[in-house]
Amino acid sequence: MSPLWLLLGLLALTGVRASERLAEIDRPYLLRYQPTMRIVGRKYCMDPAVIAGVLSRESQGGNFVVDMDNVGNGIGVIQDPNFYPPTSWKSESWVSQKTEILTSKIKEIQTRFPTWTPDQYLRGGLCAYSKGPSFVRSNQDLNCDFCNDVLARAKYFKNHGF
Repeated sequence: MSPLWLLLGLLALTGVRASERLAEIDRPYLLRYQPTMRIVGRKYCMDPAVIAGVLSRESQGGNFVVDMDNVGNGIGVIQDPNFYPPTSWKSESWVSQKTEILTSKIKEIQTRFPTWTPDQYLRGGLCAYSKGPSFVRSNQDLNCDFCNDVLARAKYFKNHGF
């Protein structure tokens, strides 16, 4: 399928269906790194499907890595000022680094909002990962685009063996 037809087909999709389609496109690339995501997931108590969702969102499954600049002080593919690229972005150290950043954001949300549910912690952590820690001020801030997209992709990956 040509890139133009692919783009036109994706433009017709919105919301969860668009996220699922993008995850479907990224799945063949991410399958190669599924063992790494499982190892890292065990290390950080993070579902490998969520790790796959983040990697899919940030780098289209590894097809390319884009510098999205440091918009909102979030943590993008290569915008984290503390990010030191390993020899390969697909390495265990790279996946560990990204997952460690996400888990630190989740822990920060847990500290700030101790009465929230585990789902709210994950959503808050994803929003803080994307938009910076000051973005999440209440449970009204848990529906950022990044969070919704990553969770829709993660659900797709979970249903397809991750």
